[in-house]
Amino acid sequence: MKIAVITCYHDPDYVRARTIRAALKNVPGVKMVVIKNTHKGALRYPQVLWRIWKTKRTDKPDAFVLTFRGQELLPFVLLLAGKTPLIFDEFIIPIAYANGSEKHKKSIKIRVFYALARMSEPLYKSWLRSCRLILADTSAHAELSARTSNMNLSKYISLPVGTDESVFKLPTKNYKTPGTFTVFYYSTGMQPLHGIEYVLEAAELLKDDPSIEFLLIGGKKAMQDAVKASYERGAHVTHERWMPFNNLLSTMYTSGLCMGGPFGDTNQAQHVITGKTFQMLAAGAPTLIGANEATRQYFVDKENALVIPQSNPVAIKNAIVWAKKNPDEIKRIAANGRKVYDKNFSTTALTKIWQSIVSDLQA
Repeated sequence: MKIAVITCYHDPDYVRARTIRAALKNVPGVKMVVIKNTHKGALRYPQVLWRIWKTKRTDKPDAFVLTFRGQELLPFVLLLAGKTPLIFDEFIIPIAYANGSEKHKKSIKIRVFYALARMSEPLYKSWLRSCRLILADTSAHAELSARTSNMNLSKYISLPVGTDESVFKLPTKNYKTPGTFTVFYYSTGMQPLHGIEYVLEAAELLKDDPSIEFLLIGGKKAMQDAVKASYERGAHVTHERWMPFNNLLSTMYTSGLCMGGPFGDTNQAQHVITGKTFQMLAAGAPTLIGANEATRQYFVDKENALVIPQSNPVAIKNAIVWAKKNPDEIKRIAANGRKVYDKNFSTTALTKIWQSIVSDLQA
């Protein structure tokens, strides 16, 4: 069976696309054709559409997979696909969040995006109905999309994001841990979802314990300013704007506790497992996770992760203190977290899901 995997995004090798390709590549009897953009601006859209048209004529795929972020391209891909089945990786649900109360609406760009989503809602629902299958990153997201779009849940497949296992893996040597207990947080954006403000509040609650240090990586100016303000209020926080992937991994190995989250109080934060959570679990690192509709399916507090209520700085503080006082328990929990990753989120686990999808396509 020949399957064409389409990605049209400013980062055509975004982790979601990479893990889909890695899993599909391992399915016996499947030949994968990758269609992705090289242009990063608006030219990526005609470039990818041209490649889809060309691929359909020359390779004659048996199915198309449109990966994140395919919302803008969806109607055109459906048109080009014709009778060839299309599997759409929805990943985010614009019409659900556009009608909610997301904090992201403070951004003019996001306000415009949500306004367009509301206006195109009837069309978007019809496009979803035309897809053979819809992929969601969590069961909670699948249920939300099905409710919002008035679709039968049987049309959805929950496919976890996973991570790049060539980068995030168990340590092959012993790493020397620092003298202080390091709490590790990193994020590239979407701060309302990740809840950086609650992490910083927890750091301030722990300012009287100099043996606990917070290392925060990434973010834009707003995050940098927030970290600086916490530092000035006495929190033991260090911020770096960027860290190479290899250093990111070694920092996970040596940290006392890694902040997986999500800790925010947005609608989206209720339905996702963060990408960094998969990375931390794959690395065998002890991980603090925010309890929500998605994470409850896999994680049990003090069994395979530390699990706390979202948007609760006191709960974050208490979990950190407990982790510091119980190093042997934390090692056991981290090892169990890796087992959860292997069973549910690894490339092997994702390949099994794709095998089932391919079998259904062939039936």
